[in-house]
Amino acid sequence: MTACFRLLILTVVFLVIVVAEQVPACGQGMSVTGVGPVNRGMAGAGTAAPLDAIGALHWNPASISYLERSEVSFGMEGLLADVSLTSDVAGVGTHTTSGEAGVAVVPSVGWVDHLEGTNLTIGLGVYGVAGFRNNMPADPKNPLLANGPLFADTEMLQIVPTISYQINENWSIGVAPTLSAARMMFDPLGPSAITPAMTPGSGNRVHWGGGVQGGIYYASPSCWRAGFTIKSPQWFEEFRFFTPSGVVGFNLDYPLILSSGLAYYGFERWVFAADVRYFDFANTQGFDTLQWKSVFSMAVGAQYRLSDWWTLRGGYNFNENPISSNAAFANVSTPLIQQHNIAAGLGCMLTDGVELNLAYVYLVNNSLTGPLPSPPFSPGDTLTHEISAHSLVLGLRVNY
Repeated sequence: MTACFRLLILTVVFLVIVVAEQVPACGQGMSVTGVGPVNRGMAGAGTAAPLDAIGALHWNPASISYLERSEVSFGMEGLLADVSLTSDVAGVGTHTTSGEAGVAVVPSVGWVDHLEGTNLTIGLGVYGVAGFRNNMPADPKNPLLANGPLFADTEMLQIVPTISYQINENWSIGVAPTLSAARMMFDPLGPSAITPAMTPGSGNRVHWGGGVQGGIYYASPSCWRAGFTIKSPQWFEEFRFFTPSGVVGFNLDYPLILSSGLAYYGFERWVFAADVRYFDFANTQGFDTLQWKSVFSMAVGAQYRLSDWWTLRGGYNFNENPISSNAAFANVSTPLIQQHNIAAGLGCMLTDGVELNLAYVYLVNNSLTGPLPSPPFSPGDTLTHEISAHSLVLGLRVNY
């Protein structure tokens, strides 16, 4: 790899870090279902199917040993969420207010290099892994918004230097420390799980956390592949909010994630992949206060190489809802209730070793209804969250 190419990679990584500080995302709870255009086109299935650097680095550090060539991949995603909040209050009636979350930009970059003459492969991933944005206007007809607008914005970026060792033709192991940067903004800040006091909105600085992820990968002689990854919690420093009455602190970590996958490469031009994941929200600091449940998710995807120039991808992702109906009001500003995602992707070789990749993901409309607190509301009063989203991803993969 030439010095100019190394400089290009470092420049792109720097730009992604700068842009990703603006990134909200939407996924399994607050976690993304996939990263980069190739993995998103597979609906996030990738623990046992390393199809590009970004997806392999994120879902299984051991799998980067089995990428066909060294590569650098870039992706940029635009995600548009449609969020609404409905109140059904005795004496007032039913009223729905629609929000304007806007388009979120989610960049990603992955670099993987097979060290010549060794069994080692190294890599670096930088991408948004979690977040959300909710922006609801004041609405005098909706008791939940009669006192003013509702805004919430959280983003989390991960930097993942990775090393993988290929033990033999069939097995590899990998490990990666994970450095995470997150920022949260809420208006109003309380009353909420952060503070019981009625407090105006507040943003804060970027807060830092860290953890580690490790994986194992198996490639059988019979065309089956298997992978397993454990991502430790991301332990964050205390989030600090400045308010008129002083500093308010809130402890929030990112959950433990277990991911296992199978893939089949036995049919010419085809790759089939399936993943099952576990997100331990219930035992994670901060999410227990928000009354989130631990959940499972499932992803299935397929890739078909139509010709030497064109590749088709598609997949489906299902997530359990971490927010129960009884916790709907506690999460009035964070309605992260997605369950079904449908994905399609396309790859086109521009030149030898350079591929343009596109993906489209539809977050199928989902809703959640729960009780409003009594008092001040009456028994039987309810609120309903509703959310859907469209996502378009564009990226380049360069092999060398």
